[in-house]
Amino acid sequence: MSVMTTTLRRHGATMILRDGRRVVAHFGSPAAEAAVCRSRVGLAERSDRATLELSGTPEAVDEALAELGHLADAAWWVRRTPHRAIVRCEGAAADACVALMLRAEDAAVTDISADCAALDLVGPRAPDVLHAHLEQEDRPVVLVVRRDAACVELLVARAHGPALWNGLLELGDPFGIACVGLEALEHLDVSERLSRRRAPGAPRS
Repeated sequence: MSVMTTTLRRHGATMILRDGRRVVAHFGSPAAEAAVCRSRVGLAERSDRATLELSGTPEAVDEALAELGHLADAAWWVRRTPHRAIVRCEGAAADACVALMLRAEDAAVTDISADCAALDLVGPRAPDVLHAHLEQEDRPVVLVVRRDAACVELLVARAHGPALWNGLLELGDPFGIACVGLEALEHLDVSERLSRRRAPGAPRS
């Protein structure tokens, strides 16, 4: 059992297997966890997703990233250098993600999921917790892979995953942070899609 899994279970995580990956289903109450994400901020471990390193000439990296447009919001990335990008994608889309990027001549893709820990801050107070973390002088080196008004995804070397998890919980305490699992996040995704469909002028499926 990994140190990260032990840390998650210590906080009450119920683990399941999904797409060959051991992930957190919930921390006791998916409904309560979803409510935290709507009103405050939830902390989620996202090993259900894949982490890929894309490398090559700047032109090859440009072309490979452009190919990911076929996956819409199932893949996202951060460009580290002209020759290198870190790509994150939903676990079920990992094979398609790799195949699309390899359409680019001279592009190379390496799966580094096992080397990384990925944590999401979800909710209106997510930016506050991120800001508090970035102000820490002794924090581990963290890559912000995704950031918007209500979700921040952080990537760190796997060895630093437990420390980052515990540190974010401590820093997030004033903002009402709580541990959340995939069931809560999936419930939020479904609710968001339904809300868009019900909005005035929204297309009907």
